[in-house]
Amino acid sequence: MPKIIICEDENIVALDIKRHLERFGYEILGMYDEAEEAIAACATLTPDLVLMDIQLSGAMDGLEASNVIYKKYNIPVIM
Repeated sequence: MPKIIICEDENIVALDIKRHLERFGYEILGMYDEAEEAIAACATLTPDLVLMDIQLSGAMDGLEASNVIYKKYNIPVIM
């Protein structure tokens, strides 16, 4: 099963996504509320997929972050 990182700044939404994915057997490597944290996690955790919100609480939005993640680590990102 693919290993997934969730980047969502609304905690209740992130927890709901995590719960549903785990029910289907996916491994959630981490949940992050800022794009910069998710990018850093990709370097060490090497997920198979990143689920990314567009509007995030940090300085970088999800569109910018998804571009960095895909170009730097070749990890697909679903918005």
